[in-house]
Amino acid sequence: MIKRRTFIASTLATAAAASLPRHSFGAAPAQKMFDTHCHFYTYEPEKYPFNATGARYGAERMIAKVKGKPMTPEAVFAFWDKVGVAAGTGVQYNSTYGTDNSYLLDVCKAHPDRATPVVILGPTDPKTPATLEKWAKENRLTAVRWTGGSAQAGYPYLSDASKDSWAACNDLGLAVVLMPLGDTSPALLEIAKFADRYPNVKIAMDHIGFPRPENLPETFGLTPAHMALAAHKNVYYKVTSFLVSEMEAGAKTANKPMVELKPFVEKMVSVFGADHLCWGSDYGNVEVDDVLYVQRMRDAAAGLSAKDRSAFFHDTGKSVFVPGGRGKAKA
Repeated sequence: MIKRRTFIASTLATAAAASLPRHSFGAAPAQKMFDTHCHFYTYEPEKYPFNATGARYGAERMIAKVKGKPMTPEAVFAFWDKVGVAAGTGVQYNSTYGTDNSYLLDVCKAHPDRATPVVILGPTDPKTPATLEKWAKENRLTAVRWTGGSAQAGYPYLSDASKDSWAACNDLGLAVVLMPLGDTSPALLEIAKFADRYPNVKIAMDHIGFPRPENLPETFGLTPAHMALAAHKNVYYKVTSFLVSEMEAGAKTANKPMVELKPFVEKMVSVFGADHLCWGSDYGNVEVDDVLYVQRMRDAAAGLSAKDRSAFFHDTGKSVFVPGGRGKAKA
């Protein structure tokens, strides 16, 4: 399993963050933004039972993290307001609640103009299809997220046992967010098959399926499996702050220079198309200077056309994550 490393900003990065002008993120920035990846959580265990058994930090540290800086709507929306995000999706945070989506659904119900839910449910659970249909109607569900697995142990969400859950998403026009871990190439090849089998599902790959530029600098980390998946037009890709921090950590471990973010973003656009890329902050998860990382991403996209920037930061995400689903495919 991939280890999510804590990124410690260098003195230079810290100074850069401190020096950002206040008007960098005004109340009405020129670039409209939709955040496809943020997390909501709070430490209210009596109302929302806390489950940190699967937390990457360990349960004790995860609880301390949440107590110290809960990701309530007030906290998340304050960040969004600072960087110019109009709305976005709340992604169920497995590290705090597992598959109990109660807090996320309550937040999104209370703030329908700003946040819509991406839930986690068991892909092979026989109850999942009915739950997806119910929540699509009652909770403006946009997507279900499935993560983990390995080439050795398999991927439950890419097995025959998950077909009913996939079929439900296909019927409802819900998106499916996937985050395979480790060597992702075997999963990417299987995902291509599922993309063909369920054409009314928009599949969103978290963190672009973790390209490793330090290993494949000539393709900015994209493997042949990434390139093959690009041909499937119902597959989309998230570019997140966590991905950037992982690439930085990978370069540091390999004792190689970090790939420059601007040519990286431009390469992703050339391969996948801006209409298949969407930005996400991963706010509430990655331990970086979030405002600085948003500014870095905006700087990296500065060379794109206005149309492509709009797609990357707003339009693609809005088209993938549709409240209640897109409905059945037209004949």
